Amino acid sequence: MGNIASRIAVVALLVSITGTPAQVKQRQCGFDRWAVKILDDKDTARIDFNPIDTRIAALIAQPIHEIPYPDNSRIAPEEFRVYRVKAKLVAVKNESDGDLHVILADPEHETATTVVEIPAPRCATAKYAEQFGRAREFVSGLSPGASVTVIGVGFWDYIHNARGAAKNGFELHPVLEIKVP
Repeated sequence: MGNIASRIAVVALLVSITGTPAQVKQRQCGFDRWAVKILDDKDTARIDFNPIDTRIAALIAQPIHEIPYPDNSRIAPEEFRVYRVKAKLVAVKNESDGDLHVILADPEHETATTVVEIPAPRCATAKYAEQFGRAREFVSGLSPGASVTVIGVGFWDYIHNARGAAKNGFELHPVLEIKVP
């Protein structure tokens, strides 16, 4: 009997430290400003979803904002905007947080690269899950070197030396649509 009580105490301690299994699974979907990355933050309703045509070279030339970045709100003005860029697909990688990490190069300045990310539908709110699923399915059928048009929400990521990331940390996250021009 004491053995069962000990096991229950250990399980209770583990749950208090790590959370319930459902909470642990949810955390595995992402981190570092996750609500902003999946359009579930307190400012999502204020985003202007009319895409602004721009180039990767222009996005990655923007000055870095002061950090720490807020976890559940957006940084004005860039994270309240949706951008459309024409790019060359460099690589696609599955990330441990469930995102597809897509490296894009500016077609006119191929050394100008940035990362765009597409969340896993299982990690997103129902409102955007289908959209993320379509974008992931489309990009999975492309080969490096493909010309693409990407529409995504501006996002300031922490600078962490990810392959292909912009030096200023600017990304499109989440990607709302990806297609061939």
